[in-house]
Amino acid sequence: MRTGAVEWFDIRTPDPQTARRFYAEVFGWTYQDFAPLGQVLGVTIWSDGKEIGMITEAEGQAAGGAGTVLYVYAEDLRATVKKAVELGATVRSEPSMMDEESGAFADLVDPTGVPIGVWSQTL
Repeated sequence: MRTGAVEWFDIRTPDPQTARRFYAEVFGWTYQDFAPLGQVLGVTIWSDGKEIGMITEAEGQAAGGAGTVLYVYAEDLRATVKKAVELGATVRSEPSMMDEESGAFADLVDPTGVPIGVWSQTL
């Protein structure tokens, strides 16, 4: 992986069940529960045997609510978040480790109000 590559996306919706049916029919996606700490947080999306994203329930209509968030890979997560903040981004969730398999992530809002995620294999 290289810094700047789009590696993941998260579809955030107030109706995950309808979204799952829709995307399964349109694209043939399949799903698996995502429960890194024993609690189901959504479903991972699979296409052609590759895990490509997630569907989760939206938390309101504020920044980070319903919509799709792209997750961009960064070799140095903390440095990337720091630089983004210096350039006008705000942090919705600080860099944190999900689990060993999923890696670490941070959720940001760019200076124009668009949510964007950053992830890395390590914190």
